[in-house]
Amino acid sequence: MAKKRKKPLNGLIGKFLQPWKSQRVSLTKAGKNLAPLRKKSTKKTAKKVEKPLSSRERQAKEIQTMVKIEQQNPERLARIIAGMLQEIRIQEENEKLKFERLIWDKVENPRNDPDPEE
Repeated sequence: MAKKRKKPLNGLIGKFLQPWKSQRVSLTKAGKNLAPLRKKSTKKTAKKVEKPLSSRERQAKEIQTMVKIEQQNPERLARIIAGMLQEIRIQEENEKLKFERLIWDKVENPRNDPDPEE
C-alpha cells in the first residue's frame, strides 16, 4: 500500500494555516544556542562500560564501606560482622555434613564389593 500524501492547502485557509506550521516555539533565554525541547540527534551515544572490579578492588571497596558504617553507627557494623561470621559458620557446618554423608554413603554402599547373594 502506498502512503497517501497530503495535498498542500492553497487558497484562503492555506494562507491562515501556513504561519502556524512553520513557527517553532523555543523555551530558551535570549542568547542561548539550543532549545531544551529540540529533538535530540538520532545518533546513539556509546555508554562507557565499566569493567568489573577485581577481587582485591572489591575487598578494598567493602572495607571502605565498613569504615564509613563504623563512623556512623558502630552497633550496625557489629551486627553486620556478626551476621557475616554466622553465615560462614553455617556454610562450614553444611560442608562438613555433606562430607560426612558422602563418607557414610561410601561405607554403606560399596560399589566394588560383590553381591551378598553370591
